[in-house]
Amino acid sequence: MKILIKDLVLYGYHGVREHEKKDGQDFIFNICVSIKDGGLKDSDKLECTLSYSDVIREIKEINKSRRCDLLETLCRIAADRIMGISSLVEKVDIRIEKPNPPIDEKLGSVGVEYGLFRKDKDADSGGQAEVYLSLGSNMGDREGNIRKALDLLENDPHIDIVRTSSFYETDPMYIEDQESFYNIAAKINVGGGMDSFILLGLIKGIEYNMGRKSWQKRYGPRPIDIDILYFGDKEIKSDILEIPHPLIAERKFVLIPLAEIAPRMKIEGTEIKKYLEKKKLSGRVERV
Repeated sequence: MKILIKDLVLYGYHGVREHEKKDGQDFIFNICVSIKDGGLKDSDKLECTLSYSDVIREIKEINKSRRCDLLETLCRIAADRIMGISSLVEKVDIRIEKPNPPIDEKLGSVGVEYGLFRKDKDADSGGQAEVYLSLGSNMGDREGNIRKALDLLENDPHIDIVRTSSFYETDPMYIEDQESFYNIAAKINVGGGMDSFILLGLIKGIEYNMGRKSWQKRYGPRPIDIDILYFGDKEIKSDILEIPHPLIAERKFVLIPLAEIAPRMKIEGTEIKKYLEKKKLSGRVERV
């Protein structure tokens, strides 16, 4: 048995561009919810199925309360919430489209599709992933910015901060004509079905709300920068996310704080402290 919701149009504020977050746009939602139909054989009662209104209400609440950079993140959050409405739900398929995307091409729409099975959600929610992050700031109250970002991360019920490194003052890389950074590494536990892309969406929202804008120069000054270094033992290569982070091995400002909280971690097959001794990477990294 399937519950179908077709072409639900909602106005939202999702996207990586500044005007998308400020001005908003229409989004089209198409949802297919597969439910167990055994209870319907001899019953005509609503409690034996799923209410269209409940699904629509959840979608509207998520669309109103969240501002996601990525439609991938919005899809995953929505599917997870719909799955949680009832134990009757076996699978959720959701497609979200932008009918007027900020792309200079003649096309009908762009969008993302995602499917969540009950067995996958139950498997994810039963365990936790060890995640390592790098956090940095070189604008305003650098230490205060990092502490605020940690607080915002831990406000999520699926995230526990296990350990953080000392604060380090570091010279900027790539673009040297800017203020020095404060950097730390953090180990967090992530559970409740939050995957790496949902975490990425949460991080992008924190960065945006703390004043980092998508139009700012890459590697330039920023109030907060949060990178996912490792997400358990996952290996991911996509246009928006790579795990492990591809630049770990060359970043002294990442490796030294990381060595403090994970001294046995290996970089290119070598324990992190020995790797640092061997490579002799340049750049000032001083404990505050």
